[in-house]
Amino acid sequence: MNESDTDAGLEESGQPEEETPDGSTPEKDVGLAAEGAGEEIPWTPPSEEEHRALLEIKEKADSLVEELLRAKADFENFKKQKTRQAAQDRDVAVRGFIEGLQHEIDNIERAIESADEQQAEAGGVLEGVGLTHQMIIKLLEDNDVSVVEAEGRQFDPDFHEAVLEEEVAEGSTGDILEVFEKGYLHGDILIRPSRVKVAKRVDGGREETGADDGEG
Repeated sequence: MNESDTDAGLEESGQPEEETPDGSTPEKDVGLAAEGAGEEIPWTPPSEEEHRALLEIKEKADSLVEELLRAKADFENFKKQKTRQAAQDRDVAVRGFIEGLQHEIDNIERAIESADEQQAEAGGVLEGVGLTHQMIIKLLEDNDVSVVEAEGRQFDPDFHEAVLEEEVAEGSTGDILEVFEKGYLHGDILIRPSRVKVAKRVDGGREETGADDGEG
């Protein structure tokens, strides 16, 4: 190769080819690096100290998870307890309200029963009182308050209070003949028993118990 050929090669490339101190070119170094990138680095097991540190980290993580779960359970129990307590407080408030209101309901019902509907002047007043009574009963129903059933039923000491007893020749002992004051229930809780008059069956001068006395 003569000098003119060398000069022509330099002119085509624009710059002379550089060499590294070890005699290789940059292009060769890039190729070697690319070949080395695909090689797997051998796994080295952790030392005893590293293994112990990993175990400590795991124990701390497990402890934190356990504390979080316990805190979550405690919070759920707290919410349930507050919900139950709120419901109980509301029930107590409703019962206190009914205990103070039930006597006024008695008075309204007595006024309605005793009013003379034939009197024109009292007609409007009676109608207004009747509407007020309906509104109060609706308010009670909306708060889970119900009237103790008594009219035409058998006396039940769990729900009725006998204030009068009347001897009768027909029917059975314990029949409720009249309701003087209605009783009220809040859910399953008795606020006040119905105050009633009950029958005492008497047949031929002696009480009829309804049981066979064995006489032939």
